[in-house]
This record gives sequence, C-alpha cells and structure tokens, in this order.
Amino acid sequence: MNRLSKFIILTSLTTAVNAQSSGVSPYSLFGLGQTQVAGYAYGEILGGTQIGNNSSLYVNSCQPASYSQVKYTTLDLGGNYQGIYQSSAQGSLWNTTGGFRSMGIAIPLVKGLGTSVGIKPLTLVGYDMLNEGFDTTFGGFTQSFKGSGGINKAHIGFGLKPIPFFSFGFNANYLFGSSDMNSRIIFDNNQLLNSVMNKQRLLVNGWSWDGGAMFHVPIKMNRLNIGFSYSNIQNILASHDNSSFTYVPNSSGSETPLDTIISEFQPKGYITLPFTFGVGLQYEKIIKDLPIPAWSISIQYKVVGQEELRDFWSAGNKPYSGPYDENSKYVSFSGSVIPALAFPERRFKSIASQIAYRASFRSGSNGLFINPEELVSSWQSTLGLGIPLGGSTMLPGDVKFATMHLGFQIGNLGTSNPKTLNEFSTRLIVGVTLNDQWFLKFKYR
Repeated sequence: MNRLSKFIILTSLTTAVNAQSSGVSPYSLFGLGQTQVAGYAYGEILGGTQIGNNSSLYVNSCQPASYSQVKYTTLDLGGNYQGIYQSSAQGSLWNTTGGFRSMGIAIPLVKGLGTSVGIKPLTLVGYDMLNEGFDTTFGGFTQSFKGSGGINKAHIGFGLKPIPFFSFGFNANYLFGSSDMNSRIIFDNNQLLNSVMNKQRLLVNGWSWDGGAMFHVPIKMNRLNIGFSYSNIQNILASHDNSSFTYVPNSSGSETPLDTIISEFQPKGYITLPFTFGVGLQYEKIIKDLPIPAWSISIQYKVVGQEELRDFWSAGNKPYSGPYDENSKYVSFSGSVIPALAFPERRFKSIASQIAYRASFRSGSNGLFINPEELVSSWQSTLGLGIPLGGSTMLPGDVKFATMHLGFQIGNLGTSNPKTLNEFSTRLIVGVTLNDQWFLKFKYR
C-alpha cells in the first residue's frame, strides 16, 4: 500500500473498533508496526530513561552493562491497560487495549558479572477501519482495513564490570512473530462488480544484537552514571505472503473466492532494522550499604535511523524505499525520590515515606511524514510509585523482597493537521519486581 493510500485512510477515518488486545492504532499501518517503549514496568514509568540507569534491583535490558550491577536474582513482570481517544475531522471514538506485556530475569553470576533473559514486544500492529467512497465509473464502495500481530523480542545478555568505574555488556535478541494486514473493497453494485480482497502476512524469525557501556563517576556521596547504547543496521530473516482475489460474500460472513489477481509466496527474505544510538545520564544519591539510591535524576537522548527501515524484501532484490523520511529522535527526563532516605533528619516512620515516587516526560518524533509538511510526533508524561511489599526469610542472612510498580501515563500521538488522525491516550502501568538471594554460602551449619 503506497503512502498516498495510507494518508487517505488516516484523513478519512469513519469508524474503528478494537483489533486485538495488543494494539489499536491506525499508525501501525506503517513499516513493521508501532515501535514500543523499551523497558519493563519500572522503565516505562521512568519514560525509558534506562541507558544511564545503574539500578541493581531491576532488569534493565535497554542497558546490558547494568547486568554486572545486579545484586540479587531479579524477576520483573509487567503489563498495562490503555484507553485511546482517536479523533479526526470525520469523527472520534474511544478504544481500549491492554494485557500482560513483559517478563525478564537477571542473575548475578560472580562479582562484576551478571546475565539476563527476557521477552517483550518490539512492534505492535492493530487496527480495524472502514472508509466509504464514490467513483464516477464504479459508483459507491466501502473499503475495509484490518491488521493484527507484531514482532516480539526475546533477549539473552551478559554484563561485565572489569574495573570499578566502567562496565559493558551485550544482548543477543531473538525476534519472532507475525503480522496480518488485510484490505478489501466492497462495491455497492455487487451484481456487476465483485468484491476484492488483499491478504498479506509477514513472518519474522531471526537474530539481532545490541550493546552498551557505562562509566560510573563518584562525586562525594553521589554518583554520576554515563551510559551509551548502540545497535547497527541488521537484516533479519523473514517470509511474506501476498495474495489478491475477487470473491462473493456469503450470508455467514465468509467469502467464496473467484479469480486470483496476485499470488506471491516468498519463503525466504529479510526485513531491515535501522541502527539505534542512545546516550543517558543519571545522577543519584548513594546510601551506604543500600542497593537503592535515595533520589536520582536522569536525562536520555535516543536516535533511531528510521530512514533505513525496510519492510520485507527478497534476497537478490534491492529493498524498496521505506515509509519513514527522517530518523526518529526522542528525549526523556525522569526523577525518583524515597523520602525516608532522601531526608533522614526528618526520621520518617510512615509507610508512605518508604515508597519511591517517580515522574518522567518523553517527547519526540518517529520520523514519519503523513505528507511533506506534517511530521508525526508524540509525547508522554508519567507519574508512578514503587511500593515495597516487604521481605521474608527462613534462613539467616537470606534476602527476599518485592516491589510493586504503579504508574499513570497520559500522552498524545499525531500531527498538527486537524484533518489527520490524532490519538490521546491514558495508560495504567502495573508491574512487580521480585528479588531473591540465590547461591547463599553459610559459614555455620
């Protein structure tokens, strides 16, 4: 589907309904779908400011160098529930989506060496739209567009801290999943003109990698963490089916195929993922003998070479131009504070003073132009809590505790043109982190 067709869809939206539990945005028409904010629940609440994050209590796959800092065996689970108000000059409606999103585990191997495995969505495709039109030759018609699926990313990574002020790491990522994008044209005069359907299915099954490094600079009782992350342009194995045919609709809602227009089945090919580069800074207040800072502030800048992104292309054929006209650029800010640690002179004793209070803001553009003047941009603002759930132990010196993450986020995706689709969203983020000290050696039996 060319750029003009997609622009017409976004500017003439008449109705939409839930497509799947993972995504409901017509903007997922473009490329491989909507790229998801990296990170687990803790990272989502912090607006993705994970490249410079030095926490030893949470799984941070955005910065594999952080695995070397992990103090306890850590399990992260998370999900969200989202309401999206979609509006254009032609109408508006609310959509909802949500569910379980991610799972990750990090394990310290020896001092200064850790590993992590996990899974989370990389891109999501989800939309269900109708568009009514009229042609002077064929008369009235209705177009239907449906998409679902996406690409998941499972990682296994290692982080090493060879010297006190420097750490580095890498992730090997297995990308898998499928997306289905179907469209059909139903003519009002179906006695003379048969309906037409196009079905496309993309299957992804391949490996990618990313790496990161961090510098840890002590400043009195505080610490400045400077992080970098990078991945290069990578071709990922994929296959693609594309078929178009005329059909007669049945009363049951199915269709009886008539004539085949296109039948292309590509058993092997590639998608091209763009390079990514990010830099992050975190300034944190260190508390002696505690694995969590009293407070921290972070800033992050990340660029993704979206101009290099390519949908499916066959081996031996030059990949066609992608849907994005410039690179994606995002800047994020975040802050976190635990009152009982940040203000010890106050001698807080309430449960509320033990909670971590967090806030973040993220803004930028994804590099997509609906037309030459209208760049699709977005922003998200989040408030969150890290609620300690207490600890339990059955053995001397053993450590077990947990943290619940709750966040409320608002955001907007769209352009400055009121005729194009605009999406205002509210999101509830929920997650839990479980920490446990494994492989404990006892001095006495």
